[in-house]
Amino acid sequence: MIAEARVRELRARARHTLETNWRAGRLRDGTPYAFTCPSPPRYRHQWYWDSCFHAIAWSHFDPPRARDELRTLLRAGRLDGFIPHTAFWDWPAGWRRAPLYATRSIRGDRAAESIQTPLIALAWEIVADASSDDPGFRLESLDALRAHYDWLDRERDPDRDGLITIIHPDESGLDDSPKYDGVYRWMRHYLPGYFWLVERHRRLAYDSSAIIERYEEHVEDVLVNVLYALSLRSLSRLLGLQDGGREYAARAARTEQALLDRCWDEDSGLFFDLAGRRERPVDVSTWSSLSPLALPALPEDVARRLVEEHLLEPRRYGAPVGIPSVSLEEPSFRPGFHLYRCWRGPAWINTAWLLVPAMRRLGYVEEADRIVGSLLGAVERHGFREYYNPLTGEGLAARRFGWSTLLIDLLPDPNG
Repeated sequence: MIAEARVRELRARARHTLETNWRAGRLRDGTPYAFTCPSPPRYRHQWYWDSCFHAIAWSHFDPPRARDELRTLLRAGRLDGFIPHTAFWDWPAGWRRAPLYATRSIRGDRAAESIQTPLIALAWEIVADASSDDPGFRLESLDALRAHYDWLDRERDPDRDGLITIIHPDESGLDDSPKYDGVYRWMRHYLPGYFWLVERHRRLAYDSSAIIERYEEHVEDVLVNVLYALSLRSLSRLLGLQDGGREYAARAARTEQALLDRCWDEDSGLFFDLAGRRERPVDVSTWSSLSPLALPALPEDVARRLVEEHLLEPRRYGAPVGIPSVSLEEPSFRPGFHLYRCWRGPAWINTAWLLVPAMRRLGYVEEADRIVGSLLGAVERHGFREYYNPLTGEGLAARRFGWSTLLIDLLPDPNG
């Protein structure tokens, strides 16, 4: 049991972090924006999944800001339903930074042309549930949300198997994960060939169908599809069964079944990404391989294997602090800081946010509380950092990192 005083102190620090990182204003044409920087000055833009996590954290303190965060994210998108990985509201990506982003040109763009893990509908439902002061928020942008998930279905599932595809490692948010090493090879995230990957996509105008048909460097990513399925479930509930909700519930069930049928590896007890046109399993154990645990419809025997054989196993993911982003058994496991390799071992709080509730649902309450308590101790010692060393708890990389405030969503609210 975590003392109430510790929870109150953490919540105060979380709110201060979010408020410090808040940005609001208008473009020259009068378009308003309001969002939370992940961690200024290094991360000063609006990132898709960061903003979803920020909105969930904001819903504990200031639901109007949570709603504005998600409205701004939708506003960054296009009428056809595309929502960008990154939006450059108050600080356009200049020529020095633009080559690092999947933008249409190398200067002057207001947004990236790539996607990111599509969890806006999930975040929208969570924020709507916290918006007793604005019940209309639940229904206000359903057409735009439908357009977004229809775009993903149309543009990113060309083989119609229920699994959407990413064409760029950054699109999952896991950028430099070792599971992409064998897929992107000399074009992976921290090598010079990465710039050619971005340029190649520019030359095809980010036509994902053309890219998937022509090249092998694309992935049906497990984590991306888990959060896609969870968001389709949320969208179905937001719409209701009488207003199209059944369609999105059916799509979610199809994606969930495809993950089980095509990505589950019985021998290892893990889920693996499928790479390239031949859909080769990528047999690298990262936390993405555990992420289907978050699906309530996952068969219990599969879920318990993920927990008992991997998540709680000290030789794999049962680390002293948090949940490592890569299994300790993998040769690529690196628990400390590296400028370009941040998803190769360190523990991130969004990982716990996704997996801990599923552990509790399955009855692993004591083990789940241990993970949350270890992260609480790390934050108390080092603040809200980008990630943490899972062996020592040392806080690493960016400071005042916005989505690490998600930890409050795993703790009891002292105000009831």
